[in-house]
Amino acid sequence: MNKYLGLTRIKALKISLLAVSTIVIVEFISGFLLNSLALVSDAMHALFDAFTTFILLVTARISLKPADEDHSYGHGKYEAIGGFIGGIILLGVTVTIGFNALERILLGIKPLEPGFIGFGAVLYAFSIHLIRVFILNPGRFRESYIIRADFIHAFSDLFSTVIAFIGLILVNYNLKISDAIAGMVLSVLLLFASLRLIRSTILDLTDTVPKSTYRKVLSTILKDNSITELKNLKMRKIESKYFIEAIVTLRNGLTFEKAHEVSMRIEESIRKILGEAEVTIHMEPKNSENLISKIKSIALEHDEVKGVHNVKAICTSRGVNVSLHVEFDPETSLEKAHKTAEAIEEKIHKYIDKVVTVTIHIEPSINRVFDEEHAREDLELVETVRRIILKHPEVRGINRVVAFTYMGRKYINISFSLNSDLKLNEAHNITTKIERDIKRRIRSSEVTIHSEPL
Repeated sequence: MNKYLGLTRIKALKISLLAVSTIVIVEFISGFLLNSLALVSDAMHALFDAFTTFILLVTARISLKPADEDHSYGHGKYEAIGGFIGGIILLGVTVTIGFNALERILLGIKPLEPGFIGFGAVLYAFSIHLIRVFILNPGRFRESYIIRADFIHAFSDLFSTVIAFIGLILVNYNLKISDAIAGMVLSVLLLFASLRLIRSTILDLTDTVPKSTYRKVLSTILKDNSITELKNLKMRKIESKYFIEAIVTLRNGLTFEKAHEVSMRIEESIRKILGEAEVTIHMEPKNSENLISKIKSIALEHDEVKGVHNVKAICTSRGVNVSLHVEFDPETSLEKAHKTAEAIEEKIHKYIDKVVTVTIHIEPSINRVFDEEHAREDLELVETVRRIILKHPEVRGINRVVAFTYMGRKYINISFSLNSDLKLNEAHNITTKIERDIKRRIRSSEVTIHSEPL
């Protein structure tokens, strides 16, 4: 399909080049014989278009080459290079025509009567330009920068020929200066055309994308509810095709399959806006562990804080809701602990984005290192725990049970074996069930269980 379209595009450019070349010959000869600047300037314009069409033809052949090691995005930029060269040449032609027209106006150089030759040349050029406009109609092709560029040139040729025709008519009615004025008007039109062409090719070569297009793509990505952050967005355009790369952060809890669906949905939305586009979405999960670590670090910066645990960050549509337990020395006054908690809350709001609430639970710290004088092994408790474990048939063997009491609390460490073919989540569910059973039967207990495959 692409090969077929490429050949059709090249064929249209060949016909356009042949047609405009005949105009150059006819109008130059007619302008020289009649001393008509309007005809000569239009012939020079046609000569420029013939050169431009030739460049577009060459660059079209190159731009249709597939991507290779040296041109991973393809060869489409060659078209913009050709357009830039053509724009510079057109600018030079425009200046020349303008100076010649100004010289004729100031010195009063008058053209010969146009007669049959002059009108015949203009009518011939007009007919050929009509044919070119018909052949190069962009509606006949998929969106093509090359065809659109040559179509604009053909259309401007048609318009400039009309101006030359009007200038010849006015000369025929003894308005001799009209020929120079027509040349001056044409030079102004060519000036705008050349500057616009140069500007567009520079924007293309420097990968400049219109702000409105960038914002449309930006809003399309961010309006997806599964996206929490857009870290980076890069866009470039080669011919009519956009290349887009984006790095986004996904909300927690999405499976790989769901993440792929999000990527496909965003890519399709972008193509609806831009048309032909190659979109690459790099997806990263939201790193909640970094957020938890950051909250802990902020709290532990205060010397009064002895420990931080049970940190939670719940994300909603309004923002992040933070809660944490902060431990202080048991002898610390409530007022002092409260002031420290307020300072922690203020820093969390300052250094973490989109935090809406911070709830800090203040509690006395518990000595986690128990010395021999205060900790007491409880063998009776060990037997009680063993009996509870054995009531669960999933346990294949008890490896170790250690239990001791300290300041009225019971600390129980357990190691047992489970079937090796269990999945991790199944093993975790069994462990949690036994832990809750022990805590329900033995009050004021802290239970730590290690399970291993058998």
